[in-house]
Amino acid sequence: MANLYARSVFFVADADRSLRHYTEQLGFSLDWASKDGGVFQVSLFGFELILNEVGDRAPTRAGHGRVFIGLEDDQGDPVRKHIADRGIRTHRAQWGRPTLVIRDVDDNELFFWMPDDDFTGLGQPALESSAVTESTKREPVDSGARRT
Repeated sequence: MANLYARSVFFVADADRSLRHYTEQLGFSLDWASKDGGVFQVSLFGFELILNEVGDRAPTRAGHGRVFIGLEDDQGDPVRKHIADRGIRTHRAQWGRPTLVIRDVDDNELFFWMPDDDFTGLGQPALESSAVTESTKREPVDSGARRT
């Protein structure tokens, strides 16, 4: 049997705002969009993510997504360079081991385990793991902020 093909879905409050965030701030490419514009897929380095606007149907569903992306040794440098070059705001958390966290404008989370736990030039000091899992302790996302 061939491997299964799977993609994660993040629910978002505003599809246009999320599309701009993923393409302009995070550097993803738009792969496709539904005719009504409420659902689309973006990708980066082979990782594919579907974003689905919740609208009035289930407004509380936005911002509760999390995906874990494990990196192979040869993938760490290109990902670190991409994040640093784009000035993407990151955090570090302890999630089984040191973890790089990127949050989108709805607080959906991309978790990365970096090869050799190398965070050179990335992120802020580690957060307590409870700050990662408790939404009330999250800092608001500033989609235009650049790390210094």
